[in-house]
Amino acid sequence: MSALLRVFCIRALRRTECKIAITVTLLFCLISFAETCLRFYGADQGELPSAAYAWAWNMDAMQVNASRVYLFFIMPIAGALVFSDVARQDLRSGSACLLASRSSVTTCVLAYGATSFIGAFLLTFVGLEFLQLLAFVAFPVEGAFEGYLGMPMYLDLRTPGGLFAEMWNDAPYVYNLIFAVAASFWSGASALLSCALGMMMRRNKLALILPGAISLAAFVVLPLVVPGLSGLLHFSLMYPKLNDQAVSVARFILTPCLYMIPSFCLIAMACKRGRDVLL
Repeated sequence: MSALLRVFCIRALRRTECKIAITVTLLFCLISFAETCLRFYGADQGELPSAAYAWAWNMDAMQVNASRVYLFFIMPIAGALVFSDVARQDLRSGSACLLASRSSVTTCVLAYGATSFIGAFLLTFVGLEFLQLLAFVAFPVEGAFEGYLGMPMYLDLRTPGGLFAEMWNDAPYVYNLIFAVAASFWSGASALLSCALGMMMRRNKLALILPGAISLAAFVVLPLVVPGLSGLLHFSLMYPKLNDQAVSVARFILTPCLYMIPSFCLIAMACKRGRDVLL
C-alpha cells in the first residue's frame, strides 16, 4: 500500500489536471487577498485589523466574494481534479488490472481513494494557509479595526459562548487553522466521493462535478423546504462567521464525517466486487 501511495502521489503531481487545480487555487488566493486589501485602501495603520481577522477566508467579515465563489463552486472540482478521475481512467484503459495484479484489488481501490482524499486536502489546506501568510504581508500580527461607532469590529459583532469562542480570543491563528482543516477535510471528502463514483461511472466525467453539485443544491434548496436546516449543513461550518456558529463542537466535527459515509459504502462495494470492478 505505501509503495502504491508513493507512486500515485508522484503521478498526481505530474498530471496536467493537478497543475490546473493548483493554478486555479493560487489565482483565487491572490484575487481574494487583493479584494481584502482593497477594503482597507487608504486606511491608517492604526485602523487595520490583525492578520488573523483580515484572513481572506474570513469571508463574511471581510466581504470577500472571491472566497465565496471558490468555496461554493471551485473548491470541490479543483480538489477532484488532483487525482479523483485517475481511477476511472485506469479502469477504462486497463491499467488498474495491471496494478491490481501486482498487489490486490482492495489495496488498489483503497490507494486510489486515499490519494484522492490526500491530494484534495493538501490542495485546499496549502491554499488557505497561503492566504494566511499573505495576510501578514498587509496586516499587523495584532490590530484593532475600529468601526463607525468607534468600537473594535470583532468585539462589537462577536458574542460570547460560541464555537471555539475562547480560542478565538486567546489564539486567533489556531482558530483560523481549525477552519482551514475543516474546509480541507470537506474538500478531501468531496474528492473521495468523486473517486468512488468514478469507479461506478467510468464512461463519463460527471463524477468530477456531481458531489459539489449535490452539496451546493442541498445547501441552497433544503433550507427552502425545511427552514433552519442550513445550520446542519457543511458550508456554514467551513469558514469563520461574523457571529459565532451556533453548533456544538461534536456537530462541527461529525457533520463533515457524515459526507464520508456514501464514499465508504461505494468503496466497500468496489472491494467486495473484487476483480469484477476491473472488468
